[in-house]
Amino acid sequence: MIVTCPSCPARFQYADARFQGALSKRFQCPRCGTVFEVMNPELPGIVPDIPALEQQPAPFWPEPATSRPAQSGPAPSRPVQPAPTPSRPVPPVPAGLKPTSTTSRKLQEAMMAAAGIGEGALPPGIRYSLAFLTGPQASTVRQISAPQTVIGREEGDVIINDPETSRRHARIEIHADGTAWLSDLGSTNGTSTSGRTIDGPTQLFDRQEFTCGKNTFMLLIRAVDGASMD
Repeated sequence: MIVTCPSCPARFQYADARFQGALSKRFQCPRCGTVFEVMNPELPGIVPDIPALEQQPAPFWPEPATSRPAQSGPAPSRPVQPAPTPSRPVPPVPAGLKPTSTTSRKLQEAMMAAAGIGEGALPPGIRYSLAFLTGPQASTVRQISAPQTVIGREEGDVIINDPETSRRHARIEIHADGTAWLSDLGSTNGTSTSGRTIDGPTQLFDRQEFTCGKNTFMLLIRAVDGASMD
């Protein structure tokens, strides 16, 4: 006999003798998984009185059919769902804050440092300024608002239009103890102070001059709000 699944077009051949006198057999479609009952064709008109819930589906090993009727279209296939790819949890953004670019973050850190808050804040009670003695910005003074200030021709916090100044020339660092240090960043023409070229971090004091390329600067250190410099 040909067994047809009531839920999908699957058709399989099943030998009548395999009923072995049973009133019916329960099958599970190997294609769609539907469990259904087939009556023994040798005992027509007899309905089994065994409750369906107490019957277990017989293992169904379909035999290859000698012939199958032509189908009007391709048999539907069950879509295969791809396994979910585990992903790292994304930390939530605190309320009222939005992700910012690197430039915006640096600007925000500089503003916080100027206000005396945050990890990048300067030591309280001390003001640091950079005076331009020579070069295009001569006779001007710029206040230092971050623990690190880079001087360069193309990159940095202080841009100098000078061919003798390297792209990133020197850096001024303000430490937590209030001291200021000058370092050369591998410039072509070097950085000098007190008439000598520095080869490592060198401490700068109030009104001390230093040169980057053809530009000479002076570091000014002042106590504010009655703070002591001792």
